[in-house]
Amino acid sequence: MSNSEQRRKRVKAVSDLMDQGGGALPRLLLRAQRLQELDQALSDELDPGIAPHVRVANVRDGKLILCTPVAPIGTRLRMEAPRLIATLQRSYPGLFTELDVRITPTLPPRA
Repeated sequence: MSNSEQRRKRVKAVSDLMDQGGGALPRLLLRAQRLQELDQALSDELDPGIAPHVRVANVRDGKLILCTPVAPIGTRLRMEAPRLIATLQRSYPGLFTELDVRITPTLPPRA
């Protein structure tokens, strides 16, 4: 059997992968969607002048990880951490208890 024939047998439709309830792809898509929703909720809570410069990077080990390429905005986010955590926890209870702000060279585009 040639390599191209082997590859064709391994190729699966995305819908087939999505139908696998316990598969990794549905969990990954759900996590990405949740992070996107959290990013939008954060953006709604921030001053319109700084919101475009901040992204939710991840939620891990009880920490909401934010990134910004602008150091003064990072400082402001750290100062506003208690308010942001309290506000966002109303919609996302128990997801995180801390805020971790990281200064990054660039931001990924919003989805």
